[in-house]
Amino acid sequence: MVDLKLQPGERILISLRKHPLIVIGQLIPFAILDYLPYLLPKFAEYVQSMNPNTAIPYLAGITFGNPWFDFIVGIYWLFVWMGAFGVFTNYFLDQWIVTNERIIDINQIDFWNREISSLFLSRIQNVETEIDGFFHTLFGFGTVSVESAGAEIGRVKMKGLSRPNHVRDLILKEIAKFHGEHTAPPKKGLF
Repeated sequence: MVDLKLQPGERILISLRKHPLIVIGQLIPFAILDYLPYLLPKFAEYVQSMNPNTAIPYLAGITFGNPWFDFIVGIYWLFVWMGAFGVFTNYFLDQWIVTNERIIDINQIDFWNREISSLFLSRIQNVETEIDGFFHTLFGFGTVSVESAGAEIGRVKMKGLSRPNHVRDLILKEIAKFHGEHTAPPKKGLF
């Protein structure tokens, strides 16, 4: 978690992460890659059975219990699990925080590289949601895009959020509150 310094009077309204199904979908290939070494001895037996009269010496070493095979599979599993851990770390450390004054985007790019940006509610011009596809609609996740204007045009895309319409409505409500609080009420006078 990032040690976030809030401004005086600023409070966190909601902290958001991607939908858990997204990380599960990203981890499925690693589960498949994790299982592949168990298929190698069966594949070696199949190749040997195709040529029963010819002994293929290197196929006999493709079994668990052979120290070299175990060593190579161990190195292979180390890289597979490092990749899976990288996917989970990216999921866990990517975060969007909506406060009563700004939207903070924390993007974990890789293990040692993090990017933090923020958009102030006073500069937000457009908030859009996008829910595309069967699974997005079925499980209720999508993308919220927030665009600001000013000297530098900024855009925050919050991909894979649960209930994106709720997040959009919360942001729009806070923008309306922010502009209502910072607009002077009309003076009552004689005219």
